[in-house]
Amino acid sequence: MRMKTIKKLLIASLLLLPLAVTILQMLPLTAATNDFLFKTLDAREGLTSSQVNCILKDSRGYVWFGTPAGLYRFDGYTFRNFQSDSQDGSSLNDSYINSIQEMLDGNLLIETSSGYCIYHPQTETFERDMKQTFARMGIETIPSIVYIDRHKNLWGAIPNKGVVCYNQQQQLLYEFGYTNDAQGIPQGVVCSISECRDGAVIVYDDGKLVCCDVMHQQHTVWATEGLPQLKNRRSKSLRAFADQMDNIWLYGQGTLYMYNKSANLWDTNIGPSLGLTGYGVDRNINGMAGDRSGNIWIGSDQLGLLKMDINTHTVESVQPRNINMNPGEIEKISIQSVYVDDTDLLWVGTEKSGVAFCGQYIYRFGARHLGDITAITQDANGTIWYGTSDKGVIGYDGNIASMKVSCLATTPDGSLWIGSKRNGLTRVKGGMSKIYSLATDSTATLIDDHINALCTDKIGNLWIATNGGMQVYNPKMNTFSSYTRENGKLTTNNITSLFYNKNGKTNDLYVGTAEGLLILNLSTTDKVVLTGNQSNTKSFTNNFITQVMQDSRGLIWIGTREGLNILNLENDSLNYLTEKQGLSNNNVCGIAEDKNHNIWVTTSSGVSRIVVQRNHEEGTNNYGLYNYTTADGLQSNEFNPGAIITQQNGDVLLGGLYGVNWVVEKASDDTDALPRVMLTQLFIGEEEILTGHAYQDRIVLPQALNETNKLELGHNQNTFTIKFAAGNYNQSERLQFMYWMEGKDEDWRNGNALTHGVTFRDLSSGHYTLHVKAISAEGAVSNQERTLEINIARHWLLSWWMLLAYAIILLVILYFWRVGIKQLSVIKARKKAVINELALQREEIKAASEDLRQPMARMTSIIGNLSEKEKSLEEREQLNALHSQMLQIITRVTDMQTHLENPEERAKNAVHDRLELNGRGEIELPDIVGESLTTEATMSRAALDAPTMKFTVMMIDDNDDFLKFATARFKYIYNFFAYSSTEKAAADLEEMQCDIVVCKQDMPGLTGSDLCNQLKMNPRTQKIKFVLMTEGVLTPQDMRSQNITLSADDYLSKPFNLQDATMRFNKILGLGPIEMNSNLIEGAETRMLEDRNASMTTATETIDMGEVDKGTESDAIAADDPMNRVDTKVIKRSNTQLATQQTIIEEESEAQQESTQSDYSMLDAMDQQLLKNIEQYVMQNMSRGQISLEEMASAMGMGRVPFFHRVRNITNKTPAELVRDMRLKHACILLKRTNINMSELATNIGFLTAENFINIFREKFGMTPLEYRLKHRK
Repeated sequence: MRMKTIKKLLIASLLLLPLAVTILQMLPLTAATNDFLFKTLDAREGLTSSQVNCILKDSRGYVWFGTPAGLYRFDGYTFRNFQSDSQDGSSLNDSYINSIQEMLDGNLLIETSSGYCIYHPQTETFERDMKQTFARMGIETIPSIVYIDRHKNLWGAIPNKGVVCYNQQQQLLYEFGYTNDAQGIPQGVVCSISECRDGAVIVYDDGKLVCCDVMHQQHTVWATEGLPQLKNRRSKSLRAFADQMDNIWLYGQGTLYMYNKSANLWDTNIGPSLGLTGYGVDRNINGMAGDRSGNIWIGSDQLGLLKMDINTHTVESVQPRNINMNPGEIEKISIQSVYVDDTDLLWVGTEKSGVAFCGQYIYRFGARHLGDITAITQDANGTIWYGTSDKGVIGYDGNIASMKVSCLATTPDGSLWIGSKRNGLTRVKGGMSKIYSLATDSTATLIDDHINALCTDKIGNLWIATNGGMQVYNPKMNTFSSYTRENGKLTTNNITSLFYNKNGKTNDLYVGTAEGLLILNLSTTDKVVLTGNQSNTKSFTNNFITQVMQDSRGLIWIGTREGLNILNLENDSLNYLTEKQGLSNNNVCGIAEDKNHNIWVTTSSGVSRIVVQRNHEEGTNNYGLYNYTTADGLQSNEFNPGAIITQQNGDVLLGGLYGVNWVVEKASDDTDALPRVMLTQLFIGEEEILTGHAYQDRIVLPQALNETNKLELGHNQNTFTIKFAAGNYNQSERLQFMYWMEGKDEDWRNGNALTHGVTFRDLSSGHYTLHVKAISAEGAVSNQERTLEINIARHWLLSWWMLLAYAIILLVILYFWRVGIKQLSVIKARKKAVINELALQREEIKAASEDLRQPMARMTSIIGNLSEKEKSLEEREQLNALHSQMLQIITRVTDMQTHLENPEERAKNAVHDRLELNGRGEIELPDIVGESLTTEATMSRAALDAPTMKFTVMMIDDNDDFLKFATARFKYIYNFFAYSSTEKAAADLEEMQCDIVVCKQDMPGLTGSDLCNQLKMNPRTQKIKFVLMTEGVLTPQDMRSQNITLSADDYLSKPFNLQDATMRFNKILGLGPIEMNSNLIEGAETRMLEDRNASMTTATETIDMGEVDKGTESDAIAADDPMNRVDTKVIKRSNTQLATQQTIIEEESEAQQESTQSDYSMLDAMDQQLLKNIEQYVMQNMSRGQISLEEMASAMGMGRVPFFHRVRNITNKTPAELVRDMRLKHACILLKRTNINMSELATNIGFLTAENFINIFREKFGMTPLEYRLKHRK
């Protein structure tokens, strides 16, 4: 009988075993709700004192910590420390803080080791004179103990007088003296004051409790006798706490008792059960608090943090540990204070570890440390199965292919399928297991033992991903079918992941491979291989697919080792989410969608939550990313590939190296729970602005930023940052903020949750209003809005009184402008009248001159005829003289008529022809230096001060010895520079203000002629005088063959005399010759070069000018031909002419005269060649009429201004006069050789009319063209 009973028990235990396994597997989710997890604040966050004596959260949302090192204020992001300063009367009276309480007006009552003081949040200062403060309440003596109850009544215990209560709302004072009536209290030593539902609880040192109330009327509600246990050991450390059931707990040094008011009984067994006997100092109760769940939290020195059940009074030790710390890693911590705030958040102040706080939602994730979770699945019964990397499947101890699980799946027949990394597949059904392996099976089952992924379709088939291809197992037929590259069903055998959407519209299986994505239609067996979107316009970030998933929207999420790809088959769009866009890490390990349609992505370094928002206007999706790490409750930042599932209830499970995580969901999005935003910090530029402190000689914050509604900033303070906080610390994620700067923005903007603030840069002057709201992690927006008016002052130049001054000045300017306009109008009208009058007079003069010219012309003809007929020589001469005078008068009348045509334009052209460009590119009249410089040039200091020293001369030659010699002499006469390279010299000429450039023709690279043309064609350098040096005297043929430029101002052949060269340089500069000391000009260097056959004596420059003039005129001109009056050759100045302009030393003048008169120089030859080229140009363009000076100068390879001066210097004529003479000379030739009429002749030589030509011809030659033809025609 006993054996049967044992058998029945064994059978029952076997039947209950699966149920027990199921319960154990579900423990990670249920047990976590009973596990209290904390976050800690210590020196790393800014709380530099590790001992926290007291804690308070004020009505503004700040949390205050009292420490031995001062008072700390915490806003959720940063700490602000207040300490005692003996030099500052507005600071704490002592840095050791015992208690913190908030008064009705929001001020804080701080108890320090030196007494009480009051903190004013408006100015962030402390008031030390408490005697005056209590006197305003009617309390003459400063109480030894002060307590502020929930109604903001201030209770004070005054030694030897009793207890007083000040109603701050009604400003009434109540006194409870040592009387035995209903309005008094028993006499004794009061050690603390607390409260319960009935009123304030007065605690005596012998354990006596008295309850007083003033809200209804002043009376003593109830009182207890002293505890016998405390009569012999009175303690001033006793405190009272009322729990949720309004039981009074008496605690202190070695003491913990409970008073039941309703039963009027004391429970004195609780304390002794915890070792609180009253004699040990290590087991002190330092604080008690209760939460909304009815838990009583007890803080003790040696016992640490205790949690007591309010009903059973069972005590449980709780370690204030971080979620990522194992329970055994932390020793018991001494607790100094316990506090529960208005959001039911538990704050624990420790002795050596700062502050820890605990709440239901402080972590985004729940966690269970189960080891390395590599696979997760859920069966039809809701059981969660976990696969590990070294312990097989948690909750199953049967035989499996390998303890290293790579993937899990279930099928509708109740089978659990377990894949391994290299040992095949295991099927568990009904407690029995079966292993499929290519290596061990005798029949063909698996094609490869490396199982990468498993999934089930809607008809119950199991799909298997391996390194050798893909297989499908049909449970009904118990058969395996293969899809491989060899049988043509796949393009690659390396299958990495599988996903089948049972709720999808199509019967598609999404297959991730090492070479892209395969979409297989299970109904038609059609397949599509993608390496990007369907049109191949965009490719995946990487073709190795680690995970694939289709969400409820139809979007395909494709994970790779280089980020996440989002493919929309409807519009063929492909988007990327990588580390650049904010993804936690590019190596994607798992993808899942929760019941709220958030996408969860596990990576090798954290988790990302993706919120998809549809932009209906543009037809696109926006993706918001939220990243999480171990600080948010993750058991590890690294997760395993494929270890992620969406449970049947829509929650997501994540598997990592040390266990599993799940998302802690709030019951509802309560927007009212989001507090009003606090403004915590103000930065101008990079500097934080403190309350009451001056910034740029101005106090920006006369009161705390959070206490003000208006901010006044200067015009140069328009770049600033405002930091936010919300005061709700029971949040798993940092609160986000949205703001609207009214006056700048048109709509709300999202703030940065990481910086918890907003920065405005270079705001314009004006009035703005900043609106800020808090946003929870779930997207709920707070109903409470914080506003701040911001005024940015104008610059003083734009102030109202300056604007008024500007307006006055503008009115004055407008007045004078109007007056000026009127005067200008009058002047303009007068000028116009004068011009009109002059025009009328000009027309009258033209008409009168025309009337005068015609009869005078007839008279001239008559006089001419009379002269020819007159036989008397004397009479004939008189007639001829009269005839000549008449012709002159007619010519003058004609010229006057010509000048009367467009006088303004003629004057402008005349002035423009005489203008030139200065060194700054400005047009000015030429600066002609006529003063003779007679300063003696010597090697003394006087030589350095010579007038020629202000002129800069640059010499370019490739003979270093010659340059050395020239430098030794010329440096005492000019500001002299020597160069051996034309390229380097040309580069320096752009910046150097040079007067003369002396350059050798045969220079390597850039020749002297090329450099000359370059300078003369550049408007910036065309004023520079250029002297071209040649090796010996060149004939005209040599000059043409060597392409010698015509633009040079002088030509100098080697060897030459330095004194002669100096005289020629001075002549070019427009200076008189300077008498040079022979010791300066010729010395040892000259003789040295003479010894080297490099004599510097004057060379004879003899040129056969017949070669130059050869062929210029084919016919000889008769001596009496008037054409001889037209001189288009070089006018050679004699020294007698030069003497009228320059003062020349007689000896040098005579020598120069002999040398100059005897020979032609190369300069003369080049001048003749220039005139020949000009004549050829005029002949080619003569019929055009007007010949442009700029075009002619450009054709000669020169600038307009140098060309003008060069022609005038060699011919004593302007280019226009020279062109006119060449026209007349050609006209004479045509008159002698042709019979064309005057009109055609005038057109051919460029005159506008025949009459104009006849008048000019008669003026030049003294006869008409017809008379010239009759007289000189051959």
